[in-house]
Amino acid sequence: MRALVVKEPGPPESLRLTETATPSPGPGELTIDVAYAGVGFVDTLFRSGAFDLPTPFTPGIEVTGHVREIGPGVTGFEPGQPVGALLNDFGRGMRAGGYAEVAVAHATMTTRLPGDADLARMAAVLINGVTAWLALHDLARLRVGDDVLVLGASGGLGGITGRLAAVHPAGRVIGSSRRPSDAPTWTHLVTDLDTVPDLTGGRGVDIVIDPVGGDLRTRAYDLLAPFGRLVVVGNASGQDHPVSADSAWLNTRQILGFSLGGVAHLIPDRVGTALSAIVDLVHRGVLREPAPAVVPLDQATEVHQALETRTAPPKTVLAIR
Repeated sequence: MRALVVKEPGPPESLRLTETATPSPGPGELTIDVAYAGVGFVDTLFRSGAFDLPTPFTPGIEVTGHVREIGPGVTGFEPGQPVGALLNDFGRGMRAGGYAEVAVAHATMTTRLPGDADLARMAAVLINGVTAWLALHDLARLRVGDDVLVLGASGGLGGITGRLAAVHPAGRVIGSSRRPSDAPTWTHLVTDLDTVPDLTGGRGVDIVIDPVGGDLRTRAYDLLAPFGRLVVVGNASGQDHPVSADSAWLNTRQILGFSLGGVAHLIPDRVGTALSAIVDLVHRGVLREPAPAVVPLDQATEVHQALETRTAPPKTVLAIR
C-alpha cells in the first residue's frame, strides 16, 4: 500500500510517499480502507520530532473509510461498512498511521457512519470534535447560559469548540483570534482580551478553552469568574507560563488539562459517546461545520508548510484514494 512515512523527524519534506506492507488487525482492532485522513497542527509536531515518536512512522490520527478486516474479539462492525476512527490512543502503544491507504484502529476508537455520510466532512471533525465535546462537557461541565471564551478561535479546534458551545447553548460565546474567523459562530470576536470584562459586565467568563498557551493563557485565566474553569487542550504557542495555585485558591478558579491521546485507552466509553454525538450532530446539520479543503495524499508536504506558517484553512483532509 501507499503511505506517507517519516524516517527521520524534520521539516515538511521529511514526509515521503512510500510503498509499505499492508497491516492486519490484532485483537480488538480493525483495519480501514482509508478514504480521507484529517490533517492537524499536531501532525506537524509529530513529524518534526516534538514528541520523540519512534521512527519510521506514518502521521495521521483521524480517518474515514470502510472496514477492511476485523480482528479477534471485535463485534459490531462488518467489512465494507463506512466508519470513522481516531488513531491517537497512544496509551496502547504506537498508533497514528492515517496518511496511508490502510490504517489500523482500535474498535473502541471507531464509530459507524451513516451510509450517506460525507466522508471528507466527517474526517475533518473527528479529533477536534471529540476533543471539544469532552473539554466542554466532561471537564468544563458546560451549563446552559455559561459564558465561554475560546482562544485560537480561527483554528480548527477553536472553531468547532465555539460552534459546539453555541449549539449547547452557552450564554455568550466569545472568540479570541488575531485572524478573521467565521463570525456567525461568535457572540463576540475579539483581538484583545482586555475587552472581555466589558462584554461580561465585569463578571468574567465561566469557561475558557485554551489550545494556545503562553501569555494568552495567563491573561485568560485572570478573566475567569468565581467557580470559572480553564481547560487546557493544547499549547500551539510552545510557551508554558506558570499559574499560581494560590491564585486559584483565592479567586475560586479551576485549571484543568485534557490530552485525548494520553487517556483515550482509559476512557473508551467517554470517547465512544463523544464520537457518536459529534457524528450525529454533523450529519443532521445541527453542528454546521464548514467543508474542509481536500487535497491529494502527495500534497501533504504543502499542507504541513501552510499549517506551520499559519496560512492553512481551518481544516484540510487528504484524499487517499
